[in-house]
Formats: sequence, structure tokens, C-alpha cells
Amino acid sequence: MRLYVLLVSMAVCCLTCPALRAEDPVFDAIDYGSPKKYLAVAESLGNRDAILKQANLLKGPNDRATLTNVLRWINTDLKYDGERAYEWRNFDTVVSQKCYGGCADQAIVCGVLLQSAGIPTVWVKTMDVDWIWDFKKERRVTSWSGHVFLEIYLEGQWVLLDPGASRIYTDYSTGSRILPGNRFAYHKGSDPRQMVMSLQWEEWKQQTSFYFKAMDESLLPVDSKSKIELRMRCFVIANSPFWQLFGELVKKKGVTLGLSFNTEYDKHLPLTKGQMILIETHDGVPIVDVGVLQRHFPSLSPGKQSGKVIVDDTTLIFVDVTSIIDQIKPVTAE
Repeated sequence: MRLYVLLVSMAVCCLTCPALRAEDPVFDAIDYGSPKKYLAVAESLGNRDAILKQANLLKGPNDRATLTNVLRWINTDLKYDGERAYEWRNFDTVVSQKCYGGCADQAIVCGVLLQSAGIPTVWVKTMDVDWIWDFKKERRVTSWSGHVFLEIYLEGQWVLLDPGASRIYTDYSTGSRILPGNRFAYHKGSDPRQMVMSLQWEEWKQQTSFYFKAMDESLLPVDSKSKIELRMRCFVIANSPFWQLFGELVKKKGVTLGLSFNTEYDKHLPLTKGQMILIETHDGVPIVDVGVLQRHFPSLSPGKQSGKVIVDDTTLIFVDVTSIIDQIKPVTAE
């Protein structure tokens, strides 16, 4: 019975104690009027004495110089290792291994050094807008794409810092939701471990999935993939040198040239719906398998193809280049 009570008590503690549970994403909980609140280094982020020692070595005559020194040290003393991008690492582990795995642990190291050097710092989690739309519309998502920025109090104002790019944005509003690179800011805080970064891979994906499924779409810019082109475009499926030749012919006809491709058909063919496609063909056999075309244009007949074929509202033009090649042969044989 005592064991049962103990387990229940521990479970309740985990649910109620902020230090033992991850934060829910919150955008507007930062007290920007009190910058000094954001000088304290969270215990989870590394040994404070070691961080302070390194920060003192990098401290410059003013905050701008200190920031430059910190970024230069990260870029010269630490190397990139993508294999470590999805494991929790704080200042201690990053420095001992002399590498960072991605923007999250790079931002952690940069942030704690700035805090210890006297520059208030807030971590900002973002996700790419295109990824959010793909996720919400249940389109194919091949990777989880986000970025970590820092808000720092520099020379009397809050500015945005991208540690990976070694770039600050001074004309910045802390209320901005759309950040450089078309990224949506959705979580700000002072303890990356509690916030849950991509370094805590599975937990981060679960948190991110839950948040964006429920998020109000009106907060986002217009979904760029929802656009419908009203001007006819001509796509080209061909190998060199024919894709160059087809492209020039399309331009001379005054038609807008779309994408030229000869791979990743399932990715590119959906873009051609309602448009025109020139397809390199040899004796009636297109360079793209007819079966692949039929997946996207089911009413297309099997077998050899020639000339113009209209499938629903898409025009497919099979350009047989065999005759062109045959005309070249006598010349090259001489």
C-alpha cells in the first residue's frame, strides 16, 4: 500500500512540478521589460563555472564585441557533426566533444555564453511555414524542418540573433511570428531542456505534432502550394541536350517555361496538372516509363506514344527525337 501511495505521489509531482515536465509551447510569456530575468543559466544547460570561465575569456569591451567573439569561437573551435543532431547535448557535452549537431545545440552553447557574459538571452523555437502547411494539410512530409533563434538584449534593445548564420536583425519586433527564412515562431523560453528541442527527438516530434495539429491556420501566411496557375506553363521531360533544345523552342513560342526534369517524377508530375508537357520520345517510347505517367494521368493509353495527347486538362506532347538523331548520323559518319 505504501508503495502504491509513493508511486501516485511521484506521478502527481511529475505532473505538477515545472522542473520535472516539459513546457507546453508558449509564445507570449517573456517579460521583455525585465531583461535581467534572462541572465540566469538553467542548471540543465551545463556546468556554470565552466560556462562562466569560457564566457570571461570571450568578453569584449562592449556587448557587440562580446557577441562577435562568442560567434567566432563557436565557428572556429567547434565543428559540425550531423550524426549528433538528435541527441540531448548541453554546453558540457558539446565542448568536450568539440562539435555541434545542429542549430539547437549551437543555440544552447551560444545562449549560455552570452548570458554568462551579461547579455540577456531568450530561446525561440520555429518551424518552417511550408512544413507546417504540409503537415496540417496532410501532404507528404519527408522531414521535420525547424530552426532555433535567440532573442538577445543588445545595446538597450531586444534583437533577433541567428547563431548559425552569425547574423543579427536589429529592426525587429518581439511580437513577430514570421521570422527570417519564412519560419513561424511558436515557443519562447529560458530553459531549452524544458522547452524541448529537436535534440530530444521523439519528444520534440510529439510536442510539435500536437501543437500544430491544433494551431489556428489564420496565424500563418498564405499556403504557397495552394496557388493555381492561370497562365499556361510548359514543362519539359528530357535528357541533355534535348531539354535545352525544347526549352529554347518553348521560349520562342512565347510560352512560359516550367520545370525541366528527368528524375523524381512522382514529385514533379503533380505540378504539371492542367499545363503542357513536352516529353522526349524515341520510336514511340518516352524516356519516362508510361506506367509512371499513368499513375498521374490514368486515362493515358498504355504502350507507345506519339504526338499530342490531351488527358483531362493536361496536354502531353510526345516529341520523337529519333528522326533528328537519324539526320545527324550521315553527317557525323563523313
